[in-house]
Parts: sequence; C-alpha cells; structure tokens
Amino acid sequence: MGQVGGLGFLRRPCQGRQAELSVQPTNLRLVDWLTDDEIVALTREEFDTWVDTLEPCKVCFDQLWRVDAGPKGRVCPQCRNAERQARRHNLTRARVNAILRVQDDTCPLCGSLGGDPSTEGPSWWHIDHDHRCCTGPTSCGQCVRGLLCKGCNTRGLAWYESLTADLQTWDHVNAYLTDPPARRPEAAVLFHGDLTGVRSRDGAFADWRSNRPLSEPFPP
Repeated sequence: MGQVGGLGFLRRPCQGRQAELSVQPTNLRLVDWLTDDEIVALTREEFDTWVDTLEPCKVCFDQLWRVDAGPKGRVCPQCRNAERQARRHNLTRARVNAILRVQDDTCPLCGSLGGDPSTEGPSWWHIDHDHRCCTGPTSCGQCVRGLLCKGCNTRGLAWYESLTADLQTWDHVNAYLTDPPARRPEAAVLFHGDLTGVRSRDGAFADWRSNRPLSEPFPP
C-alpha cells in the first residue's frame, strides 16, 4: 500500500461525497474526503494542511478515519461499528470495553489477541450470549457472557454446547460458562479508559488506557 508523508491512505469517501480538489492549501478546508489518487497528488505540506482541517472522531479522536456527521457528532467507521454491535446486545461501548478489559484483551477460550485485524471491517470480537435466554443474534444484555474470537464463537463454543453433559469435559470452557467474564463484579466497574476509544477493536494495543475507576477522578 502506498503512503504519503509517512501515513497510509485514507478510506475512500462514502458515495455521494465526491468533491472537487484544488491542491492549493487555502482551498483544502472545503474538502472533507480525498480519493487515493487525489492524496497521491498532494505534496507533504498540502497533505498535512488538509489533515489539520479534519475534525477528529469524537470517540477515538483519530482524524484519519472521519465519516459524515450524524445527529450525535462525527464517529469513525471502527467506532461506529463497535457502537452498533454493542447496541444489538443492549450494552454501551464502555461496558464492552470493560468486559474485554476483564478478559485481559484476549479470547477467554483460546487466548488469542485481537491485534491488527480488529481495525478493519466488522468487529474482530464477537459478543457471546446465552441462547437459552435470547435465541436470536441480538440479546437483552443480561445474558451476555463475554467477547470471543470468531472461531470460538461460531464453531468451537456452539459445538461444545451441543454435546451431552457427560462429554463436556473441558475445564477451561466449563469455567467460562460457569463464570462468564461479563458477569464478574469487575466488569460492572467502569474505568476512565473504558470511556475513550474502542478497546474491542484495538485488541492487544489497549493496555495503554487508564486503569483508574470512574469513582477516582483525575487530579485537576
């Protein structure tokens, strides 16, 4: 993938967002999105000037992934996808962040990390819930058990739960089912770091976030 000024390409604009580009820095403030070819045509100075005009995502503060403004402000595709996923399970983005924090940012069944693949497309993590409570792809939120990688959620756990009780002998899976991360007391306590960004998309790179509980405000 080509790069300009040491930074990767931005995503292409949403359909209907095409804009005429003048490479004069004084005119760049009128342009929200550029295509890959238009980015290549910019000098480093013009590119830096254009990036400085972009309003950051209100969740992760990343300027390079901004999307069209909605009724609640501008949110990048990664954060918007994560918020939609949380809403389908009657959770907040912060609560999903807290659950994954309790899991040490790993899949509780196989130990895998989200890593870079979690930053593209649908969320790398799948929200697992007890289908004895809610049978469909969405849930009430109360039966959410944790966040699993795609393989464990769609194949591994579904297969294991289909076994008869005498064959369900894997201790680590049984421990997950009897003590789900989402229902542990720690998952009910929000940290300052759970409010900013989308931990469920950053995977192993989420350990930089604050581990200070909300009950302990930051000093002035």
